[in-house]
Amino acid sequence: MFARLEIDTGAIAANLATLARIVAPARVAAVIKANAYGHGLEEVGRALDGHAARLCVYALAEALALRAAGVRSRIQVIGPVAPSDLPAAHSAEVEVTVWDAGVYADELAAIALRTGVPFGVHIKLDTGVTRLGMRAEEARPAIDRLLVKPGLRVLGIMSHLAAAEELDSTYTTEQLARFHAAVDGVNPGIERHIAASAAAMLWPQTRLDLIRAGIAIYGLWPSEPTRQIMEARGVELIPALAWRTELVTVHEVSAETSVGYGCTYRTTRPSRIAVLPIGYAEGIPRARSNRGYVLVAGKRAPLVGRVCMNMSFIDVTDIPEAQHNSRVTLIGTDGTEHISAETFAEWSDTINYELVARLPAAIPRRFAALPARGSA
Repeated sequence: MFARLEIDTGAIAANLATLARIVAPARVAAVIKANAYGHGLEEVGRALDGHAARLCVYALAEALALRAAGVRSRIQVIGPVAPSDLPAAHSAEVEVTVWDAGVYADELAAIALRTGVPFGVHIKLDTGVTRLGMRAEEARPAIDRLLVKPGLRVLGIMSHLAAAEELDSTYTTEQLARFHAAVDGVNPGIERHIAASAAAMLWPQTRLDLIRAGIAIYGLWPSEPTRQIMEARGVELIPALAWRTELVTVHEVSAETSVGYGCTYRTTRPSRIAVLPIGYAEGIPRARSNRGYVLVAGKRAPLVGRVCMNMSFIDVTDIPEAQHNSRVTLIGTDGTEHISAETFAEWSDTINYELVARLPAAIPRRFAALPARGSA
């Protein structure tokens, strides 16, 4: 591979600590699903082991990989787990999420009763996302059954917010009210959690007992309004990821030379066109074609032509020091220049969540607790 990701696990731990200070006395669960938002599941899990209230993943396979990597923290699977995989989850002391008080709960209880070890579960309510969960307005009878079901240990009741990144959202307060109505009178020792990164920062009333922080622990902002408000309050997040590659060749070409598929770019002067050895198969969205720039020798080099499956092109005419093997920064800092994941995502017509989560697992990741640095 010609690309690499540099992951600062110290930044991730620092961001977690920042969020913990903001939301206290609520606790913080670290969401490390989707290969830790592209940052590397096992390594991030080990870096946060013992530092978060628990780790949250989407799939059981992620939880089992963390256990195999030696992670001993509490782990909750927030996505579905197939009935056939429940014994493995129970054996690994993984907490699962339930939104069914019927057959599925019976299977959980049967495993617990057979082994003599309770099965830790979190009850998921749907308060308005229309995704997973029991409808909050109808859930109380099911909650009450699950609370007393032999073999189950209900550790938490949870939901998810649909519009917490919108500062004037009445929908967030409506969802929170539905949640409170559903759990009113339930044993206060059972953890309530509904807020993710944006809600935890912007809506203090949603913090409850615990918040589930995902995007923010990687130093990425849930939205531009969130960034503006929190930075105005003196809150800083440290980006944990840098993405780099290198030039494989540089072409000296004349004016009116076509570059790449579809002839979507032609040089307007004698130019130096460099080739990157990565394309959309390695994580550069095709939407980046002819948009934005990368950094070479601390200078901006425009991306030109269509992004290919495994290659892409930049114009280094104004960077005479650019040559074969020169380092290229797609996300991160080079000299005084910086490209954030948010900027890269904007050029790609997407969001930072999707951009980093889709970075291929095959790209080598180098992990280090680098010296603390400010975000751009």
